[in-house]
Amino acid sequence: MKRFATLEWLWARWRRGLGGFLAVALLTACVPVKDNTEAAMEPVDTAPLAGVMAAELAAARGNVDRASRLYDRVGGRLGDAAAVERGAQLALLADDLPAAGRLTARWVELAPDSGDALRLQGLVRLRDGDADGATARLLESLPDDPGERDVVIDRLARRLSDRALPPQSLQVMAAIADALPQSRAARLALARVAIDRDEPRVALEAVDQALDRQPDSRNARLLRADALLALERPDAAFAIFAELLETSPDNTSLRFEYAQALLERGRETAALEQFGRLVDTGATQPRMLNAAIVLALRSGADELALTALRRLRAGSASATRQSLLLEGRLLRRLGRTGQSLEVYNRALEGRGADAELRYARAMARIATDDLAGAETDLRRIIRDDPTHAEALNALGYTLVDQTSRIDEGADLIEKAYAIRPESPAIIDSMGWAAYRQDRPKAALEYLRRAHEMTGGAPEIAAHLGEVLWMLGRRDEAQSVWQAALSGRGDHPVLEETMERLN
Repeated sequence: MKRFATLEWLWARWRRGLGGFLAVALLTACVPVKDNTEAAMEPVDTAPLAGVMAAELAAARGNVDRASRLYDRVGGRLGDAAAVERGAQLALLADDLPAAGRLTARWVELAPDSGDALRLQGLVRLRDGDADGATARLLESLPDDPGERDVVIDRLARRLSDRALPPQSLQVMAAIADALPQSRAARLALARVAIDRDEPRVALEAVDQALDRQPDSRNARLLRADALLALERPDAAFAIFAELLETSPDNTSLRFEYAQALLERGRETAALEQFGRLVDTGATQPRMLNAAIVLALRSGADELALTALRRLRAGSASATRQSLLLEGRLLRRLGRTGQSLEVYNRALEGRGADAELRYARAMARIATDDLAGAETDLRRIIRDDPTHAEALNALGYTLVDQTSRIDEGADLIEKAYAIRPESPAIIDSMGWAAYRQDRPKAALEYLRRAHEMTGGAPEIAAHLGEVLWMLGRRDEAQSVWQAALSGRGDHPVLEETMERLN
């Protein structure tokens, strides 16, 4: 179950507020406390301060349940409001509602004018199922000053949105809003709680009432957009985002929220446009840039992904291996192989044994016709790991396809095939090696299998079509090629093969 606060937060608060009180206790308490949270309870019965010390020792050791019980036992005799507040918070953390009720009551007794005490008591009553009692206490806790009251109401709405609280939270917030009919903040708070409690119609009604009082409120209009999205009226919600961005085009948080809303509704093209605007206008927040990179990669917007990636890394103290690897791949896909090589060279500084980076650089070197450099990288990988099937296959295919060392390359491919016999890329290489060794029938068997496994990948289709062409089955070859081109866009290897043979 979600708790009201973390133990770390409570401990920090105790150190700030209650620490002095307990320091005095250490100096003045006459009854010793054993260094054992399971010590006998007798000191607690005679010395409340010793009980507090025992409770804090239990809390420090993570035994929140025992800490709650100890505070509850001495709370009625403590005269320090900060100590009782600490006990009440620990009781809530332990989900001990009876103890929390007693301790908050004592806190209110000691500090009757404390809004924090009254609010915590109201929340305890709500958790205990007393919605009316909770409402009364929460209303009593609100400051008289309208500005201060609005701030407290906003914080209260966030607490009432906590799903650890019972569903009556919405009823309580509605009662508070009804008791403050002139408070726009109360209406917006009700709308926020209603959205979080899956009651968008209640939210829409409340936010419209707030907008009647202040039509230009951006927060209210954004809440209205949230309510409309929850009511499955996305077009109306997106219109609100668009209108707000017309007057605040440089508001990156607003644009990011709009982009996320579009993405959540499956409108990737429109979302990508908004992420592009974010990047173009200089967004630097990592979560925005990360989201832009993910969507751009998924959508094939490599230039956007590259720009966002570089912006993300500019705000980091060091260039990470993963970001450099991704940048190199993006540059290769964009045809900027020279820049790609520079990135991989930088990435490999101090990472010479990184097989993935070295393999990526080998592929970039092949793309720039630096076969000797590629072979050096691939042989280094194979030397370090003789079972690296991808490196065996890449080197073997390169030798078969681009040199006269066909048999040597075929031997490397066969080693890769023995390691990963179900890899379509390696099966394709087996077929191409057989073809280059003038064994077209064996080649055809491998290539048909790889073609079927990949659903007609263009490069494999190029190889299969070429073998069919050389066997005199040219209509069949043309059919394979055309099917591979259909709906796939340009593919240099396939297009070169067709142009060369036709």
